[in-house]
Amino acid sequence: MKWCWPLTPSKAALLALALLAPQAGAQAEAPGNWLQGTQVSAEVGTGPAGVGVALGLRGVRLGGGALDFSVGSQDAALSYGQVLALPLLGYAETQTEAQWRWSGGSRLMTQGVLAAGPAELRLGAERFTAPLLRLTPLDTLNDPTPDLRVEGQRGNVSLRYRVQPATFVTLSREWEAGTVTAAEAEWRPQLWSLDGGGPVLARVDPRDLNPDSWAESLGTLRVRLGSEWRSASEDQTAPGLRAGLNWTAAAGGEAELAAILGTHSELTAGWLLYDVLGPESQLRLSAVLTDAWEPGELTAQAGLTAAVPLDGRSELHFQGSAGGAGTAVWVVVLLPLGISQEQ
Repeated sequence: MKWCWPLTPSKAALLALALLAPQAGAQAEAPGNWLQGTQVSAEVGTGPAGVGVALGLRGVRLGGGALDFSVGSQDAALSYGQVLALPLLGYAETQTEAQWRWSGGSRLMTQGVLAAGPAELRLGAERFTAPLLRLTPLDTLNDPTPDLRVEGQRGNVSLRYRVQPATFVTLSREWEAGTVTAAEAEWRPQLWSLDGGGPVLARVDPRDLNPDSWAESLGTLRVRLGSEWRSASEDQTAPGLRAGLNWTAAAGGEAELAAILGTHSELTAGWLLYDVLGPESQLRLSAVLTDAWEPGELTAQAGLTAAVPLDGRSELHFQGSAGGAGTAVWVVVLLPLGISQEQ
């Protein structure tokens, strides 16, 4: 049998996501409920494509999911996401984004997650006809492995499996200008405060072993070790090493450090802080050192993302990135649409 539609990796991912995604009309919202919780977005920013402004809506209820869209001086963008609970199994989640630039070029991205029992499958595909540095400048600048092609398609698939309590293995493959195949093992012990003793790391709750004991979780430590095989062509494949540490505090906050060493080298660090800029605020700082921008040379890039609640349901969001790869800033103000529950 011959395919009349070539089944490339990206198209295979798109097909799988289409099978996973719930039908948009399965849970039709009453017309009066479409705008419940919707926010108006007013945006302004600057980047490699210049200064831009945009207006849009976020959180429009549609078909059991949420729709975001905006129209601006540089482009128009649309995003739709949906989560479906799978009783006794897990959940399925899909996200689709589309973007059109007035000066030419577009981007279509779709990704999904299917979690069932101890297994989690992730799929993603993207097609772009303009440089991603102009389409999604902040994501591209902060990416330790940016795709610098003028146009192209890419896809990814990963399977994570829990082999023991707090022990996982992950197999993944990415298709871009080249391919990357990786295998990782991850351990997630928790730091426990026990009565009559100091903090200890354990993969299981100590109270399950001794119901009469007192224990409180202080946070979770994630340790990742693995290897990768990176190729620019079918006959050129080189191995590399991967490692990562992540600490998530039970009281709030997160810190992460990861590295890849091989034909491609990178070092990334990130910090997530809560309530630093006020109650219910979030602040994320990131730093990237990578040779993806200039082969043989390391380029440093720093990023900052902040979300600050204002009066009522209004919010202020800030994203910025600066370094050797370039600079971009984007500010978004979210305002309640004003649709009451009675409407």
